[in-house]
Amino acid sequence: MNSWDRRKSFHLLKKNSKLLRELKNLDSRQCRETHKIAVFYIREGQEDKCSILSNYAGSQAYEDFVSGLGWEVDLATHCGFMGGLQRNGSTGLTAPYYATSTVEVIFHVSTRMPSDSDDCLTKKLRHLGNDEVHIVWSEHTRDYRYGIIPTDFGDVLIIIYPMKNHMYFIQIIKKPQVPFFGPLFNGAIVTGSLLPSLVRATCINASRAVKSRLTLYQSLYPLHLHRVFFTISCNNRSSLECFSVKKKRLAIEVKLSKASVYSETKTPSG
Repeated sequence: MNSWDRRKSFHLLKKNSKLLRELKNLDSRQCRETHKIAVFYIREGQEDKCSILSNYAGSQAYEDFVSGLGWEVDLATHCGFMGGLQRNGSTGLTAPYYATSTVEVIFHVSTRMPSDSDDCLTKKLRHLGNDEVHIVWSEHTRDYRYGIIPTDFGDVLIIIYPMKNHMYFIQIIKKPQVPFFGPLFNGAIVTGSLLPSLVRATCINASRAVKSRLTLYQSLYPLHLHRVFFTISCNNRSSLECFSVKKKRLAIEVKLSKASVYSETKTPSG
């Protein structure tokens, strides 16, 4: 591909202070999808939000599932997406985190957050309740009741019920306006070894489905690609020409990023 014969098709950029400044700016911009997912644990007999939010640990099967959702990261030193979690320990010390070259996911796990005071429970509910996708691990003998955790969000609930044969029954509850997503579906039965990866993939697609309903929503890829083209186009232009291009770029960026910014700055619910 990079043979001598094709060298003439390459456009070499002039290395100067303007190019280095634009490349530094480009590297500082977010270019991966970000998703934050809530995880709740329900013991047998628990039917109110206070008892559910007060859980500080779960069964071994639950802990194995959570550890399979991603890598346990130290929030005090984590350099990736935080999803609103704090570095000072007020929202827990660690959290499961998953990332690829195009996606970052942080899991707000109820049992990882402090629950030793009313203020802690309120803060925990604020973080978990504001997430659009909820995972509910239920060991209750009855089906999970929608609305136990009061929130204006929670557009999608993925509820996991452990079965006696070491399989897991999946119930999916979503608001009617949320488009179809997968790979898991309502009524699916899954083995323990496949459960974490399938639930994680379903959560990411569910989060995408929820965000797709936002007016003017665009992924970050068109925005990032536009910035790359701007950096290239300005490399051999005069300051005046570059200023004109920059004005057009800013107008496009405002249009492309409006929905993405809106999706990350919703008003917290109580």
